[in-house]
Amino acid sequence: MNFDVVFLGTGAAVPVPSRGTTSQFLDIHGHTYLIDAGEGVQLALRKNKCKFQKLKGVFISHMHGDHVLGLPGLLSTMSLLGRKEPLTIYGPADLKVWMEQTWRAIQAHLSFELTWLSWDPKAPKEMWVEERYRLISFPVKHRIPTCGLKVEEKSLPWGLNGVKAGVAKLPYHVRQALKRGEEVKWEDKVLHPDDWCTPPRKARSYVFSSDTRPCQSLQEMAAGADVLYHDATFANLDEDRAKSTYHSTAKQAARLAHQAGVGHLVLGHISMRYKDVGLLVEEAKAFHPKVTVAEDDMRMTIEGGGLGNRV
Repeated sequence: MNFDVVFLGTGAAVPVPSRGTTSQFLDIHGHTYLIDAGEGVQLALRKNKCKFQKLKGVFISHMHGDHVLGLPGLLSTMSLLGRKEPLTIYGPADLKVWMEQTWRAIQAHLSFELTWLSWDPKAPKEMWVEERYRLISFPVKHRIPTCGLKVEEKSLPWGLNGVKAGVAKLPYHVRQALKRGEEVKWEDKVLHPDDWCTPPRKARSYVFSSDTRPCQSLQEMAAGADVLYHDATFANLDEDRAKSTYHSTAKQAARLAHQAGVGHLVLGHISMRYKDVGLLVEEAKAFHPKVTVAEDDMRMTIEGGGLGNRV
């Protein structure tokens, strides 16, 4: 079961050739989602050969331009390419109003229906819930209402010993119960999953901080996560600037990752002022041993305990 993220844009508010504004493409168990939609996101999706016409949903963390200005263009492109399947978009309450005003101004017409849902600016909220995974929004600390996102697996199947089950001639409903990790009664016996299956592997999780100061809600949601993508707009020498703009430094991101017991820390939302990101890595590694600075077009597989393959 796949669990992959493509970083489409990893820079701060001002896009530059080496770093676009925030967008990520999530592919989990064959379902795809877009996390934020910075300027030119549809070009980044095409460049990385991400099949955006099949998107199951879009998550917008807040209404700052570097996280949302690419959305009108993306939806227009999807319509021009003939999408018919409805699309669900989660975001701040103002998002729908802004988009409807934009459509009227440019006289646009979409070929598919949109469902607009709002995350809760004060508490965690389940958004997409599937059989084997779920996406949860949670509030973070920024200048305007903003939510981060947690993606986590759940209810993973046990590995049934097919040969043993076949010899015992277990019926389908008994096999399914055992694969769910449930005890089941059959022929006057109680069958225990431990006797017929191997336990499921550890569920994996990925946390996207969006733009934020270090905060308790983020630390709680990131607890034990395999990978945390954290705002690291500034180096420690610009800590005052980070505080005044409600962003984080690499040092602060690493300290929170350490406190949360995160497997691997990915630094993102990097300011264009840092041509050499070695300083950010150095500051972060003083608090957390596994640190990567995100780069545009970098692909990553979420594995138990941290990152898998990166390209």
